[in-house]
Amino acid sequence: MIKYIFILLIFLNNVYASDIINITFLGTGTPRPDINKLGPSILLKYKKNEILFDVGRGATLRLGQLDNNYSNINDIFISHMHFDHIVGLADFWLTSSLWQKKTDTNIYGPKYIKNFCKQLKKMYKKDLEYRYKKGNYSKINCLYHKVVSKDKNQLKITPFENDHGHVDESYGFRIDFGSKKIVYSGDTTYSKDVISNSKNADILIHEVIAASKKIYNNNKKLRKVVSSHTDVNQLIEILKTCKPKLTILNHALLFGVSENDVLSLIEREYKGKVIFAKDLMSIDLGEEINIFNTGNYK
Repeated sequence: MIKYIFILLIFLNNVYASDIINITFLGTGTPRPDINKLGPSILLKYKKNEILFDVGRGATLRLGQLDNNYSNINDIFISHMHFDHIVGLADFWLTSSLWQKKTDTNIYGPKYIKNFCKQLKKMYKKDLEYRYKKGNYSKINCLYHKVVSKDKNQLKITPFENDHGHVDESYGFRIDFGSKKIVYSGDTTYSKDVISNSKNADILIHEVIAASKKIYNNNKKLRKVVSSHTDVNQLIEILKTCKPKLTILNHALLFGVSENDVLSLIEREYKGKVIFAKDLMSIDLGEEINIFNTGNYK
């Protein structure tokens, strides 16, 4: 059962029952600047673990809105190296250090992540020297993707390759929690690996792209972009095959069409529950799925 709860603010500092996992969308946007849809970033909370998936533009601002002091965020998973998914990483690292984060942060990513972090440290070397005379700040440890387990294997995060067209290293993530499963597709076109990991998921967080016929036909560059993302027809086929309990459309690249247009197209052929993600929307997954801060969905 899926329940909607309409409230103005979610405080993530509350104590959650051990059989509940929470995900909050810090940002649901794309490379296009939008104050209502900041860069892609998802916060997962289970017991004392807080984990980020991608750190797009404004992620640290959203954490501030949630009164999150960064102290329990010790693992970050990066889906791929496009700037809109990593541009907030420096802000998170430096701000959490300034807020006296006591622990280091593990950054898991594709094969380019180590060099990225190396350059990041060089860029802010002077700032760190000015602020921390003895080097006593929270460090970032940059690692290649691997399966990560938490709380005696009660929570397991498995990266898998998807198909983001021109990107040679792009990943989605499968999050297993007891008998429950959440899948984050990352940026991808139709992908067999996404499908194999998403079958019968409790929650599937999937990207989508859609354009009006006129805009699509008149824009050569857009047609190339569409080829590396998941169009509505592909998405419908994915949903029919995987049959998730709840699908949340994220990182929506919409050109000349609205969210309602996309939902109407999906509803013609697929009867499962599909909604669009909103910044600060929050979901508890346990025996039920409870959704907070959704806006007015049907």
